[in-house]
Amino acid sequence: MKWVKRVVMIVLALGLLASSILAVMAFVPWRKAEKRLTEVKMEKYTAPTDDTGYALTTKDNQESVVFIALSDGKQLAYGSGYAVGALDEDVQYFVTNGHVVQLHQEGNFDLRIYFDAETYEVPEVVFYQYDSDLDMSILKIDNPTDLRKPVIIRDSSEVEPGERCTAIGYPDKANKMDSTFSSDIASQTVTSGVISKTDVMPMGQTFKTFQHDAFITHGNSGGPLFDPNGFFIGMNTEGRTDTESVNFSIVSNEVTKILKKNDIEYIDSEDYLDDYESEQESNHKSFLKKIDSKVKEQEEIISSEKKKFIIFASIAAACGVALLIVAIVANKKVVMVGEQDDGKKAYLLCTRGLYAGQRYEITGKTMTIGRDQNSCTIIFPENTPGISSNHCSIFYDARTKSFILTDNGSTYGTYLADGRKLTKGVQEKLMPGATFSLADKVNEFMVNRE
Repeated sequence: MKWVKRVVMIVLALGLLASSILAVMAFVPWRKAEKRLTEVKMEKYTAPTDDTGYALTTKDNQESVVFIALSDGKQLAYGSGYAVGALDEDVQYFVTNGHVVQLHQEGNFDLRIYFDAETYEVPEVVFYQYDSDLDMSILKIDNPTDLRKPVIIRDSSEVEPGERCTAIGYPDKANKMDSTFSSDIASQTVTSGVISKTDVMPMGQTFKTFQHDAFITHGNSGGPLFDPNGFFIGMNTEGRTDTESVNFSIVSNEVTKILKKNDIEYIDSEDYLDDYESEQESNHKSFLKKIDSKVKEQEEIISSEKKKFIIFASIAAACGVALLIVAIVANKKVVMVGEQDDGKKAYLLCTRGLYAGQRYEITGKTMTIGRDQNSCTIIFPENTPGISSNHCSIFYDARTKSFILTDNGSTYGTYLADGRKLTKGVQEKLMPGATFSLADKVNEFMVNRE
């Protein structure tokens, strides 16, 4: 049965090792998932901290401006313009001053809208007015284009003196000095200034303008004027010839009035801001939804790995306990030598001498023969000849089913049946039925089992 115990112990040991490894493999992702869950819960939605995430950059604004050129084959005239239309849609309409296209409307000059040196469109003039009441023209190309973006138009009545402004266009003074000019976005000139007055009516005119000091000159005509957020607030129309710091731009409300009359769609800054706020709110809700999804994902991982850990840890504990029990039981079987698998008991029988006929059961402890009352199991009287104080000792080895006899340094020796004298301290193995004597044949003992 010994091999069965060993197999059981090996199986239990392997089970303990495997389940312990699996428990650790579950514990590690469990702890990682808990850490990740904490990180996810700490994630914050990042919104524009200065509340200007909606603002357009100068680069954004430049993508709305076009170069407008007129020619009769001999002479060249030009100005600037800007795109209008719906948000996130290709544009088909462009606005400029009426005086920019005058030579086309009242003369024989060809009219073109340039997007770069090689790309242009020949537009149709769908609105034209150049008089004391307005200086504005609306151009339409055959097919919508994505080469420019529409401006976002702010209510000009909200503009206050002192606000900064930016003018973008193609001034002739710069173009004449620029050898790289090619009518593209890179050839645009960007100037900045401050609104000095609002609702100004230039001499002899009835339309309202902003007075500002952003530099504009011939070529800037028809180009846009933007506020610090990149919203369109005016259309550059003229400047004083005796100074470069007093210039005028038609206010945006004059422009939108004409756009509405002609059923031309444009982007209102209030609508744009509402859309922006809705988008931010939608982004925030989407962010929270993603966080909830991540939290649930991590919680599911934690629950799953925690269950695995508990299961494998329980198996490991069970294997460990079972292994300990088997080891204890196996160990007891070894040390409790008096209990034999075949039910037989070991004993020592005195066959000759003082204790002839006396039988002593060997119950698992070493038995000592001699005259010392404190250390011996079988005690001879003090005057017994040939018997030492601690003559010899014997015990039963249940594993080999044999008896182990040892002389403890007696004076007259311990002898086997064949007359051989035992060496002090050297164990001698005796099989059941064997005999030995102390000093001489007077005191003889036999070991046996039954």
